[in-house]
Amino acid sequence: MQSILLVEDASFFEKAVLMTLRNIEECNVYVARSYKEAEELLKSPREKPDLALVDLTLPDARDGQIVDLTKTHEIPTIVFTSRWAAHIRKSVYSKGVMDYVVKDSPSSLDYLSELILQLRRNPETGVLVIDDSRPAREKIVNVLKQHRYQVFEASSAVEGQKVLEKNPQIKLLLLDYVMPGEDGFAFLKAIRRNYSRDDLAILGLSGVDDGENRVRFLKYGANDFIQKNCSSEEILLRVAQNLKMIDRITELRDRAIRDPLTGLYNRRFLFSQAEAHIKNAEAENRSYWVCLVDIDKFKSINDTYGHVAGDTALLTIARSLQALAGPSDFMLRLGGDEFCALLSCESKDQAALKMQTFLDKLRLTGVKLEQGNINVTASVGIAHVENGDITGALDMADMCLYRAKDGGRDKLIAC
Repeated sequence: MQSILLVEDASFFEKAVLMTLRNIEECNVYVARSYKEAEELLKSPREKPDLALVDLTLPDARDGQIVDLTKTHEIPTIVFTSRWAAHIRKSVYSKGVMDYVVKDSPSSLDYLSELILQLRRNPETGVLVIDDSRPAREKIVNVLKQHRYQVFEASSAVEGQKVLEKNPQIKLLLLDYVMPGEDGFAFLKAIRRNYSRDDLAILGLSGVDDGENRVRFLKYGANDFIQKNCSSEEILLRVAQNLKMIDRITELRDRAIRDPLTGLYNRRFLFSQAEAHIKNAEAENRSYWVCLVDIDKFKSINDTYGHVAGDTALLTIARSLQALAGPSDFMLRLGGDEFCALLSCESKDQAALKMQTFLDKLRLTGVKLEQGNINVTASVGIAHVENGDITGALDMADMCLYRAKDGGRDKLIAC
């Protein structure tokens, strides 16, 4: 759990920040209302905060001394203050703070919450800097490391290509389009043949103000463009904005292939992605089995206990299937009370054993409601996927499922 030191003497802003932090993540917040209180907190034996959020003007330290204190203790620091002046901001940034946020509107709290969430995700986000100039490259690398990005660097396009191929966590590339002996435009076009704008953001870098080449670079696939002599703050803002766009696209993609109630994959995923995965697996002599799962007498659960109980039953099935899943298995809700498990197994017996374990556990545990436990069972039909034919396997599994239903329910039949 993350711990945050909040140093703020105005009770209104203290409450506002605390509410913001509670809304975005679970964390321990230590509050100090003066320099002295902050100093005492940092001297105490408790854990060192992961992050400090400080006001510059405190009753006993009116000139930003609090930043010196947090930096002495090597705590990453964000300044959240009502004081805005170019010389103050420049002075604070020279001390290595992560950001300088002015509390002049409600939007500043929104920016603050997004920043804290971003800093939490950044260690898992790869950023690659390609520039033949070592000083220029190191400047950008050091700026990015302040915000905890996982930073990679390369001095040429060839080297950068290798780094990119080895590190799939890289989501953003900062690329100098003018490098000796290399054509940045050709390299950009080559990158875009393998990585779309939705998967990899590319920011062009240039040491000269060349409007024509900037336009060319953007048309060839760059997401954005920045000057090398721009401020550290601008670099971080543009990087964050482009990464946020990729994250949102990824989130929308994921929502499109997920069932909103259970979080399992849906029918769209089955035919858009799982089918291609299974064909690749077959090329490697790995087999998949379609296991259709249907809750027995699901309508009676809704009629007797209500739709909330029905949703609870669906969630119980979903969690049980997820617990069953191996690293190469896929669990889906096809609609209503019908689920599908795509199991990577060597044989029919192995797939059947997995699904029988699921049925036995469901029979024993049932579904927990406020009124108490209710008995719930399910029926399963299993079929082998041959030649990547998902539709054919679904039809076969469906026939097996109905045979299981007709045979008394709470059983499985494998074709």
